[in-house]
Amino acid sequence: MKIGILSTFVGSFGQKGFYNVQEIGLAKELDKLFDEVIIYKLISNSEKEISERVDECYHTTLKLLPSKHLGINGLLNLKRLDRNLDALIYFSDTQIIVPQVHKWCKKNNIKLIPYIGVTESHSGKKIKRIIINNMFKRNIKIYRKSLCLSKTPQVKETLERYGVKECRVSPVGLDLSILNFGYNQVSILDLKEKWGFQPEDKVVLFVGRLVQDKEPLKMVEIFEKISFEDSNYKLLIIGNGYLNHNINILIREKKLQDKVKIINKMPNTEIWEMYRIANVFVNLSKKEIFGMAILEAMFYQCKVVAWNAPGPRYIIENGISGFICKTDQEMIDSILLETEDVLTAAYERVMKKFTWKPTALLISKIVKE
Repeated sequence: MKIGILSTFVGSFGQKGFYNVQEIGLAKELDKLFDEVIIYKLISNSEKEISERVDECYHTTLKLLPSKHLGINGLLNLKRLDRNLDALIYFSDTQIIVPQVHKWCKKNNIKLIPYIGVTESHSGKKIKRIIINNMFKRNIKIYRKSLCLSKTPQVKETLERYGVKECRVSPVGLDLSILNFGYNQVSILDLKEKWGFQPEDKVVLFVGRLVQDKEPLKMVEIFEKISFEDSNYKLLIIGNGYLNHNINILIREKKLQDKVKIINKMPNTEIWEMYRIANVFVNLSKKEIFGMAILEAMFYQCKVVAWNAPGPRYIIENGISGFICKTDQEMIDSILLETEDVLTAAYERVMKKFTWKPTALLISKIVKE
């Protein structure tokens, strides 16, 4: 049997080699269950088309397809897809070509399985939110006709309110093949020295795009209070985005230049070292739909403190495998709390609940039935 995975999202988020790419992680597990797996990932028209085998797979091909797009919404020429697929897993969300993909699948007798993590626009621009949310109503008509997979229980509940009858929670997972299982055998002091930290430094880690949704400016403000409480704390920010300039201005205004380090981009082969040296990983997004970096931090037994948002609430058992906070003061208190009680529980929760194997098995069952 032959199965396809489609991502029409166009943007730097999920760039191969610098992120735990969801469609590749899923494909590696489906590779064990199907005769052929094809990943279709849209890229900007300015980039080069690529077709390559996926590492550690026997039957999986990744096709990077240059495409026209409106913002992050790819406008795929559907003739580029294989008409002999048995099923197509579509990371669809609020993408604007969902109706066309559905029509194409129906025409070619291909089972469409929408995989949904977002049900509304999170754009900082009101007009964009209105347009995308109105476009999403078209997608709902398709989702009502399909068996859908949702990344979180909240998404499932939202879809059911819209009248979607068949929807199963199927969480995103970590691609275990790109993780470093020997991380705890590496000296933290050696890694601190490598990245310019002192042995006594306590590192607060922030990983994410430097955009409003991720609240990087608030991270600097919270860190100022953390640093006032304990001068050994340092802030490490890994990410890039349109707020980069604003963050640097705020750091200078608060005279934190000697306490904050910013790295714009870091490949997966090195990111584990950041989780290893960090005392705490912080996620401040109030709209976080899931949180791949949260999963990575938990795997590497780095304490996670996150804002009370749908993704963190689903992943973290508050006070057991991490901390969920509803106020800035709760964030500060949880960051400053020095405890190792949650670290083993965090690792075990990820390995038990958030790998790709259960989702791949569910997809195989749906397709083969």
